[in-house]
Amino acid sequence: MARFRYSRAKFWQAVSVALALTALVMFLSWLLLNFAGLRNADVYSAATALIFLGFCSAGMLWRYSRNEVILAVLPTGIADVRWASGDEPVGWERVRQITLRQRESDFELVILLWPGENGGRGDSQLTSDLTPLEGDVETVVRAINRYVPVVVQTAGGFAEERHV
Repeated sequence: MARFRYSRAKFWQAVSVALALTALVMFLSWLLLNFAGLRNADVYSAATALIFLGFCSAGMLWRYSRNEVILAVLPTGIADVRWASGDEPVGWERVRQITLRQRESDFELVILLWPGENGGRGDSQLTSDLTPLEGDVETVVRAINRYVPVVVQTAGGFAEERHV
């Protein structure tokens, strides 16, 4: 049984990017408001930056501060809290294939389900982004390979079954 949470190091990296974007938005709004000749450009640009930071960062801060398990590989199945099904794991018998895809430095799992095996939701594919999680990709793949083989999609789009 393996459980993966959000990575603290990647969280602080995302926070620094959010703060840099907020400073950029604040500067641009200050520049435009001063160009337009508004008297309280400083106040308006600060309010714009706070609203921007609030919308961009509130959800992210909430998810990371809870320190909950995001992806769980269990003997009964695989669960990801980012899926609509919530805490209920997708049983291994419902899984047709699990593919690991890489896009530049981002990794994601694509879980294909047998037709009609997704609780009536209609979609037969679930995705799970591995990039923000604390474990490296090999650890996640190794945990899943105990139950279902993971197919690794190479850069050319070809798939190979790999047991890590």
